[in-house]
Amino acid sequence: MATKDPYAVLGVDRKAAEAEIKKAYRRLARKFHPDVNAGDAAAKRKFQEIAAAYEVLKDPKRRKHFDLTGDTGGPHEPGAAHPPGAGPSGVGSPFGGAARGPSNFRWSGDFGDLFSDLFSGARAGNAPGFADDDDDAAAEITIPFRDAVLGGTIALQVRSPRRCPRCNGSGRTGGAACPACHGAGEIVSKERLSVRIPPGVATGSKVRVPGKGRSEKGDLYVALTVVPHPYFSREGDDILAEVPVTVSEAYLGAEIDVPTIHGPVRARIPSGTAGGQRFRLKGYGVRSGRAADGDHYYRVTIAMPALATDEGRDLAGKFAALYERDPRADLPRGL
Repeated sequence: MATKDPYAVLGVDRKAAEAEIKKAYRRLARKFHPDVNAGDAAAKRKFQEIAAAYEVLKDPKRRKHFDLTGDTGGPHEPGAAHPPGAGPSGVGSPFGGAARGPSNFRWSGDFGDLFSDLFSGARAGNAPGFADDDDDAAAEITIPFRDAVLGGTIALQVRSPRRCPRCNGSGRTGGAACPACHGAGEIVSKERLSVRIPPGVATGSKVRVPGKGRSEKGDLYVALTVVPHPYFSREGDDILAEVPVTVSEAYLGAEIDVPTIHGPVRARIPSGTAGGQRFRLKGYGVRSGRAADGDHYYRVTIAMPALATDEGRDLAGKFAALYERDPRADLPRGL
């Protein structure tokens, strides 16, 4: 990858102060973070560029070296030998030097602390958390399993402080307390939002609502918690479930209706199906659009009759005679 100007990537002036560089990084990292742009390869590459640019500009020595030479790799210690464009790990960075970006999550210095703080916030309905120099806000909502796997729209009541537009957050106008915010620098905003949930999200996923942050320049980042379903469970984009069948259906084979998240599907189980045997319905799992559709896996359980009758005992005796060998013959007798 060709060397890129880290100032241009972060959109800051060459004379920008450290706080301004950090603010620009936080804003862009939130916008292009992989959790916010699941499956978007272009956003992931952009996020890596942003991370690498900040790595250069947050280090005074590397920044000075770039300002003097245009080399983003930074000054090397005597005796250090790394391949061009690679660090000690051997993984290339968009700006040369060691790759400490999202490709391998090997952050250094205070970078990891900053990265982990990108999405700090509070629950929906309370004032979202944000840094004083940040235009973004954060909230959390709990969504049903159906909306997580199929997508949907959630109504969210947000009560959050917005930077006062009259004093721009300073709390002062003309040497006196701002009459709009009474010197607080913030005005509490109450708003009901409709948040679109894309299909395939999971607990921990985040949805960005543009322009609904602390100011019109910022965004609201909504962290999602998914309520488990009483019947369906999920592994990645695959859906798991159990389907009970009768003894005769398992023995003779049958066509049964299998519940899926997309509705019932008619499927055939072969004769001689054993309890615990698992079957797949290809493409009937989560359809997120990020990659191939997930599958639906159902495990068969054998449902026994609740009533014990003389006729049932007679049939059970005849059925037992069909076994050619003891099904427990291969089990160990102990340790």
